[in-house]
Amino acid sequence: MKDRRLEQVWEGGNLALESLPVAIFWITPDGYIHSVTQRARVLMSQTDADLSKIRLDEFVRFESKQDYHTFFKMILEGKEPESCHVAWNLIGGQVVSLLLRGNISIENGLVQIVACEITGEGPDTAFKTNYELLKDVAKIGQWEVDHRDGSLFWCRKTYEIFEIDPNEIHLDLDFFTTRVHPDDRDMVMQTYLVSRQNQTPYELDHRILVGEKKIKWVRETCQWSYDENGNSIRSLGTCQDITSQKQLESQLQSTEANYYLLVENTSTLVWSCDLEYRFTYLNPAWEKILGYTREEMMDRSHSDFKPSEVLVRDQEAIEKFSRDKVVVSDAYETIFLTKQGQRRYIEFHTTPIFDAGGEIIGTHGTALDITDRRLAEIKLEESFFELEQVQSAIDQHAIVAMTDLSGKIIYANQRFCEISQYSRHDLLGNNHRIINSGHHGPEFFKSMYQTIKNGNTWHGEIKNRAKDGTHYWVSTTISPLKNAQGEIDRYLAIRTDITAIKEAEEKIQKLLSEKEIILIEVHHRIKNNMNTIYSLLRLEATLQADSTQETILVDASNRVKSMLLLYDKLYRSERTDKLLISVYFPALIAEILKIFPSKIKIETMVEVDSLLLDPTKISSLGIILNELITNSMKYSFEGRRSGKISFSAKEKEGYLHIEYSDDGISMDPNVDLEHSVGFGLNLISMMIRQLKGKVTLNRISGNQFYIEVPI
Repeated sequence: MKDRRLEQVWEGGNLALESLPVAIFWITPDGYIHSVTQRARVLMSQTDADLSKIRLDEFVRFESKQDYHTFFKMILEGKEPESCHVAWNLIGGQVVSLLLRGNISIENGLVQIVACEITGEGPDTAFKTNYELLKDVAKIGQWEVDHRDGSLFWCRKTYEIFEIDPNEIHLDLDFFTTRVHPDDRDMVMQTYLVSRQNQTPYELDHRILVGEKKIKWVRETCQWSYDENGNSIRSLGTCQDITSQKQLESQLQSTEANYYLLVENTSTLVWSCDLEYRFTYLNPAWEKILGYTREEMMDRSHSDFKPSEVLVRDQEAIEKFSRDKVVVSDAYETIFLTKQGQRRYIEFHTTPIFDAGGEIIGTHGTALDITDRRLAEIKLEESFFELEQVQSAIDQHAIVAMTDLSGKIIYANQRFCEISQYSRHDLLGNNHRIINSGHHGPEFFKSMYQTIKNGNTWHGEIKNRAKDGTHYWVSTTISPLKNAQGEIDRYLAIRTDITAIKEAEEKIQKLLSEKEIILIEVHHRIKNNMNTIYSLLRLEATLQADSTQETILVDASNRVKSMLLLYDKLYRSERTDKLLISVYFPALIAEILKIFPSKIKIETMVEVDSLLLDPTKISSLGIILNELITNSMKYSFEGRRSGKISFSAKEKEGYLHIEYSDDGISMDPNVDLEHSVGFGLNLISMMIRQLKGKVTLNRISGNQFYIEVPI
């Protein structure tokens, strides 16, 4: 059998070497043939078995033996001989001329000899051509260091591996060192120096830098040549590009790691056994199923975990899986006992394990815990019985129909017949247009059919007409049904009679409409009364000689005005229960500013969200806004001809955030909203408490109020 190390060298390129037009021999140190390429077999007209018993020099003619032995000895001594020209005996008495070159493999100690048959061209030319071809295929370059002058020589292939133009660099050891990967540099140089000191060859894998960012892996070998005094005069070596091999090794390691993670973490049971059916591997999923630790199950037989009644049957099943060395795809089911004695139904999928000679050495595979499936089958008949009862109950309450893809009714339950007043014979084969009331337009049904044709469920309410012309309402759910191929082939409609609910809704809607009319009339009357109160307060204020009394009455009328505006908006609105603040607040600000003398020019900036609020909350916010504007006009802008008021109301996360500011005179820092002597500020504080909100006052460049109220 071949040396495994040699086989590893061959694994990356043996097919390519087999196709070269040169014969390659690997020779043991005592001269026997170890292995050859296909070209060598043809040249020798011998099989591998015959060649493995022969010394290579048996094929060398007598007149060439001395040259061959000298050539072979120099290779064993680590020297690099020139090529050797020999006459060669072939089977049948034919003689050919061969040119030999060789070296010794550091890894396995075999002598590698490349033989080129000399034809019309010169021997050196023929050999060099084929030898260069060999190096190209194997991606092997050569190098040489002359220790007498320190010069470094690279062959063409070495330059190609390093991707360097030989005309663009000065080649020396320092240059080579810069091309070694920084992380490998010390290791490479240390190995080289130790090898030189100990006069021993070496082989080393390391990385090199190619260009600015590219990295390659190379396998470097080195041998030494010595003078008659034992001093090293040259180091000779090879440099092989093994980047692809390293990448494959990395991918293999990654694949193995991923496979291990997959097997260790899958819920599927994974196992392997020897020929005695003892477990040699179990993944963690077994522990969850049976309750045993893996250590408790390893090296124990299947039979240790099974009830006795399945042992004989299982033995026969296990043996058939590897019969005639053919993998059997059929799974088999058996029973395992958990650590607590419970039965688990397990389905095994088994594959034989073969050694290199094709002999069965065990079995492995996967298994599934199908206990739930088996228990489900036991309950299947009960489920069918329950289903029949459920269907009977549905038929008592729901209207059920089934149609084909064209809409033709292919099933109608008794409840459908009763509510539509059509017999089952009338309904089957007909379309649902038979009960169309005309209440819904074509677009309604077009949208419905488009929904179910797209594979979605449709929900809605439909008004139908019975056979006697009366109408009834149904709450409808229509779902597409699919066949085994996943294609829609039927539609199932389940309906509930909601006629009574619809009639009740109509009555409620009528009552609500009547209530709306009453509310509008109430708002109108309140508005008229408040308008009267506002006019009386303004009239009374003009009759007051005391300015303090006049101010009190004017302020009161302004508060009435804000509420009057609210009822006016409600009266004009389509809704009486809600009002848009984006309609109310801007109008209120404009109305309040009209009250004050026009000699003060006020610039306003108003930003309000379109938010509906109930009138009670809006009324309170309107009073607060009235007090804020009044305070600005009476105090902040006192003595000024112009001013600026900003107001915003924004909804955020369930709260209404109000910001009000003026650029007038800031309030006295001692003024507190909670304990103000002024009625207006006290009213603001009281209203905000009623609304369960909060207010913050800043006095920077005027007055800024920040109000937050839950919606």
